[in-house]
Amino acid sequence: MNMKMSKEFLVILSVFFLSFSFNSQVSVNAGTGFSSGFTSENPGVFFGFHLGAEVPRNNDVTFYGRIAHFLARKESTSFSTYAEAIDLTTSPYTILVDYTSSTNFTSIEGGTRYYLGNGFDNGFAVYGGSNMALLFYGVKRNYDDFDNALYSLPVGEDRKGTILSLALGLQGGVKYTLPAIGTIYFDVNGSYAILAQANNQTAANSSFYSPLLFGFNIGFRKDFY
Repeated sequence: MNMKMSKEFLVILSVFFLSFSFNSQVSVNAGTGFSSGFTSENPGVFFGFHLGAEVPRNNDVTFYGRIAHFLARKESTSFSTYAEAIDLTTSPYTILVDYTSSTNFTSIEGGTRYYLGNGFDNGFAVYGGSNMALLFYGVKRNYDDFDNALYSLPVGEDRKGTILSLALGLQGGVKYTLPAIGTIYFDVNGSYAILAQANNQTAANSSFYSPLLFGFNIGFRKDFY
């Protein structure tokens, strides 16, 4: 995905969040969750945190936005590269340096929710809908210690990389509103990347990236009128 498209998406998302301030009722929420990639070479889950806002169009339909960050996971397989001596007289001239890669990611998503049951404001309800997400993957090589005063890594070997991904998906969950206190919610989501671009080979080699993601979230929502 090119930078023009990502900037346009961020502008749209910014307008979406700013529109919250012009609504008579705004809800903010925060919580924790897990995310897993179905086609990733490294099975397992990412653990993360999220912060979001939700604006009701009426008691049955709302618009929501959420920012989530998932902590880095290290790959189980290590790799090697050669570091070269800075001084030609250093012996040995090259040494083998092992490294493992780690990946984290941040998700910015928004969409529409439809509530069944007691609706957005009251009691128990189930909800679901569609969403769009922009995901930023950060990939980092973690090298074993070596003498930086004597050796340097090959020119052009990037220690860090980024994958930018645009995904479409579905989400749904359940919630229970406690009068005058707030709302407890649990939801799941699934998304598929329709566009993705790595900025270098370090990012492209991440075995944690998956175009198909599935996530679980739990948290607390507070309504403001």
